[in-house]
Amino acid sequence: MNVYNLGNEMVKFLSQLSEVFRQRYLKTHERYLKSIADIIAYLYGGGSWEKKCSKMVERLMRAGDIGERRVDTDFETSHFRNLRNCWYHECALNYPWGDLDSRLKFAAWKIIQCYYTVFSAIASLVCVFHPKRKSHGALLNIYAREFLSCSKWKKFFLPPVNFYLNQQGKLPEEFLKMVNWQYADSYHIPNIVECLKSVQTRRPMLVSIPHYLKVLRDWVTYGDAYLFFRLYGQSPKENLDFSLSNIAFIHCVQTEFFLIKLFGWKAVKLQYDTFSTELKNNLGIRSQTLEARFTIYSQRFVE
Repeated sequence: MNVYNLGNEMVKFLSQLSEVFRQRYLKTHERYLKSIADIIAYLYGGGSWEKKCSKMVERLMRAGDIGERRVDTDFETSHFRNLRNCWYHECALNYPWGDLDSRLKFAAWKIIQCYYTVFSAIASLVCVFHPKRKSHGALLNIYAREFLSCSKWKKFFLPPVNFYLNQQGKLPEEFLKMVNWQYADSYHIPNIVECLKSVQTRRPMLVSIPHYLKVLRDWVTYGDAYLFFRLYGQSPKENLDFSLSNIAFIHCVQTEFFLIKLFGWKAVKLQYDTFSTELKNNLGIRSQTLEARFTIYSQRFVE
């Protein structure tokens, strides 16, 4: 093969890669992630992290009392270890701060970091009641069954990341009333339903957004991570960054709020103070999103 033909073959191959990326990501996963994040922005504002957290906490406060209290300041309990893991992964997701191009240099890893932020947040909750180690799939199933769809706890979880499909493949109608935005009803919510149905293919089961994030993580880990070389242009980068950071943030808020209500402000604040000190002393950085949330909590919770 001469140089001319080799050049033509390379151009053809690169064009095929571009089309594969368009079909496998831009027309599917970008649409799903952006719909979730756009509803988050609509419900809780598109301003600073502190303002978003304040609106989320305000909504969670309406849920009332959690109904029980526990005493625990042990750093080695699985729920607090998972909470600190959650903060670590969220910090990695958003680092380096203020530099979009560097942050998304290896975009597939940002998807993985978002998943582990969400998974660790969920694991923190599940491990309070089920401390023994479980597989990812088992833990996600417990979360959907015992938290999102359970009448006792579901009021402590925020739309749209509390959306799930029931075993009949339907989105419970109660979720539609939580958004109250015509464009969401006509576009974003159908995208989320489509997203969840893409996961609910093997057997009837409750399927939540974290189930989808696991499927997305598996795809970029074991399937097509290299395709994210095609993530060029400002808009796709901004959309991915916006979606991942907002999805991670809201999962952190609802987990932290639940644990504060369950264990008390001082116990969770101790975890935060220790983590922040270690982060600053050993890595020389701060987590802007974590600090923003605890600024709001410190105003809301006094013991």
